[in-house]
Amino acid sequence: MFRRTCVYINVRRAYKQAYRFVSNQLYVRKTSLMSTFIHLKSDKVRWYTGAVSESRTSTIRPNKSQYSLIEGVEDQHRYRPGGYLSLKIGDDLDKGRYRLVDKLGYGGYSTIWLARDLQRAKYVAVKVITANSSTRTPETSLAYSLRNSAPVPGSEILPPLFNDFWVTGPNGKHRCIVTPPARMSLFDAREASTIGLFRPKVARSIIAQLIRGVAFLQSRYYIHLGNILVQFPTTSELYERFGEPQSEAVVHLDGKPLSNSVPARVFIPGWFGVRSDDIVPGEDKIILSDFGESFNPHKTVSSPRRLFLSSSHPRPDSLTIRSPLPRIFGHLPVLSGRFLANGLCLRLFFATPDRVTAEQVETLGVLPPEWWEKWSRRLEWFNEDGTLNLEKTSRAPMACEPRAEVGLEPVTEKERRDFKAMLLSMLAFRPNERATAQHVLHSTWMKDWGQPAVEESWNTLNPELERE
Repeated sequence: MFRRTCVYINVRRAYKQAYRFVSNQLYVRKTSLMSTFIHLKSDKVRWYTGAVSESRTSTIRPNKSQYSLIEGVEDQHRYRPGGYLSLKIGDDLDKGRYRLVDKLGYGGYSTIWLARDLQRAKYVAVKVITANSSTRTPETSLAYSLRNSAPVPGSEILPPLFNDFWVTGPNGKHRCIVTPPARMSLFDAREASTIGLFRPKVARSIIAQLIRGVAFLQSRYYIHLGNILVQFPTTSELYERFGEPQSEAVVHLDGKPLSNSVPARVFIPGWFGVRSDDIVPGEDKIILSDFGESFNPHKTVSSPRRLFLSSSHPRPDSLTIRSPLPRIFGHLPVLSGRFLANGLCLRLFFATPDRVTAEQVETLGVLPPEWWEKWSRRLEWFNEDGTLNLEKTSRAPMACEPRAEVGLEPVTEKERRDFKAMLLSMLAFRPNERATAQHVLHSTWMKDWGQPAVEESWNTLNPELERE
């Protein structure tokens, strides 16, 4: 049975990007920010590139490469004291309770494994944290705290914490966190699809679940948008359906034998997902993961106040959730710095604060007067009255209805207006005018479109998900 690897995903992704660029397809999508399906790369790819805690940044990688390069796996140099725990398929953890059957992903401070809970006869995800991060992660305490809260709307988006335990290895003591496995990230589901879109009913349900979950988290004073995952259905024929795990030998460049800190082989994360356009209502239940990366949004999100205000201490606002929503409903984020200058597309990789501000102004209107005057580069894109100077800058074209082009249900004009109004309410320039997650929860789009989609999805929930 064919198993898609990270190497295959990366190559396929590059070909798709190149093809869409040369064929001038209007719905090119980015591949570097969004995450959402399985625990694949679950703490590696983030909604916000700045969301990773600086305290977790690795300092244990040597300056000179010691091992042969293996694509699609964790950094082999981090298998050293303070780093990863050396593991392989078939290993048993927690006194033989959890048997590793496959690898789900990896990140800068953990590897994530699909394991069989031999006591409960079910699949689980075991996240094994690096030794130097194990004592600092707030993930378990946050999860226990949130789970001990009384059930309220939105709390269902939080994955239950089944267990946590410690393992001692040659690289130190490692904390292990056990949760339900998830099938894939939204990012990977979109990447697996040729069109990179969700069915409208599925997109509505996912967005509504996300809004409900973030509103719940903010009501408990936690801000978290690390990963959004689609849950993993149970199966007794895992390898038959998805193929055997694939691994590569770790080779020391100077021919020396490997130390006991380094595994003899590293495993490539498997793919257990489906294409985004193949997900149907009942299979779209999402969960948030990686509470070890919970963060304060004002430290990581480049909202306008960071550029123009000397100091500000607003409450956490919905600006932190506006970014993923357009990418679930369509192809591109609302604000990405994606302008055309002299005919060349300036991708997010090259987006400067000024380019992002320019897109904010084009989308939302002129900045408040006191901010507008402080923006020294405004005339590079706009006239003094705030109108776009088309001689200098133009915007990348975007297809309004790529769904219609491929035969998917189109989005009605009324829903488009309601969705736009909901987004704009989150994007007000002044923080005190910006909608909170609670306000978004009660928006017209949520009442007329989002919540009904969630209820329909729950009414048709896949029995395999219910059993899990």
